Amino acid sequence: MVAVDIAQVGTSDWSHMKRSYGAVWETDNVPEGALQLRMVVTSGYDGNLVWAKSVLPATWRAGGIYDTGVQINDIAKESCPPWQCGDNPWK
Repeated sequence: MVAVDIAQVGTSDWSHMKRSYGAVWETDNVPEGALQLRMVVTSGYDGNLVWAKSVLPATWRAGGIYDTGVQINDIAKESCPPWQCGDNPWK
């Protein structure tokens, strides 16, 4: 995961979060109420925008652990542009 954005449910006013360490992300601009998340996941040259199926409830608390419902099944592949690899498949 290379980016995480957060917004109050029902709005499109997204705030970028910064990685603190590991899977921990933080922001100084925390919206109020229930929150929605979107993440950018990369594999090779492409990035996919992934939306969390579940939202953080209006009663969320800092330091809490919440299940976003996101399951990423993509496998990162060794990148190889076509002009260098020809017809060889990616590993």
